[in-house]
Amino acid sequence: MHRLLLVVALLGPACKKDPASGLPASKDWQGGEGGEPAAPKPSMGGKPQGAIPPGADPHAGVPGAPPIGGGDMDGADPHAGVPGAPPMGGGGGGGGGMGGGGDPHGGAAPQPNVVPTQTAPKSLDKLADGRSVLGPFTFVAPKEWAEKPITSSMRAAQYTWSEKSGEQAELIVYYFGEGGAGGVEANLERWLGQITQANGKPSKDIAKIEKTKIAGQEATIVSVGGRLTTQQMPGGPAPVDLPDAMLLAAIVNSPTGPYYFKATGSKKTVDANNAKFRAMLASMKLK
Repeated sequence: MHRLLLVVALLGPACKKDPASGLPASKDWQGGEGGEPAAPKPSMGGKPQGAIPPGADPHAGVPGAPPIGGGDMDGADPHAGVPGAPPMGGGGGGGGGMGGGGDPHGGAAPQPNVVPTQTAPKSLDKLADGRSVLGPFTFVAPKEWAEKPITSSMRAAQYTWSEKSGEQAELIVYYFGEGGAGGVEANLERWLGQITQANGKPSKDIAKIEKTKIAGQEATIVSVGGRLTTQQMPGGPAPVDLPDAMLLAAIVNSPTGPYYFKATGSKKTVDANNAKFRAMLASMKLK
């Protein structure tokens, strides 16, 4: 009996220690005082906060929550944007301005959260001397160009160069606000991507690109011929496939943001208006 009491007396203190580390048993941990570690705080249900259920994967995140990145995105391209949303640029945003208001960007690089809205038909204001007013600019449009009222919040002006069958061409001027619609190079890349060459050579390799100044502002002019193809946007005009086409465009900076001049259509018609287009740009002045 005396031996049994002695064994119990010796083992009693050891039951309150962690045999591996000598630390007190977890039930004896108290709030940290004097530099001691604080005890795990109990949460609802009496379990320590952050406790991982037995057998659970410690890297799995919150039990019952979808994996980081969204459970519905498994296997999806993380750069693809919102599931079900149209690709950046609107898929058919590469339209060349060949008809209607279905192409809000006209091939300009997309700007986040910019949505075109239908507007009442409006033409450019004219000064007493006949100059047209385009934002902070005034300019002289060739009398042969037929101005067409704009009905989109993203268009600043529109001119028809020819409506003759097989020779149609038009000029559309886009404006997206002070932030513009992407950098110059991004827009050139996008525009030139709408023109393909019969030999498969990239249009950017043969395009004529000029850096200049217009009305004292930085500007870029680009021109290239080839096959013009555009896709159709929902509710927009039919896609364009014009074998013998021409792109003639300019991006002109201004104190209130860049203006994008884009002419597309029959190569014959665009070529015939090349000099007039450049004369129009040269006539631009800041108000």
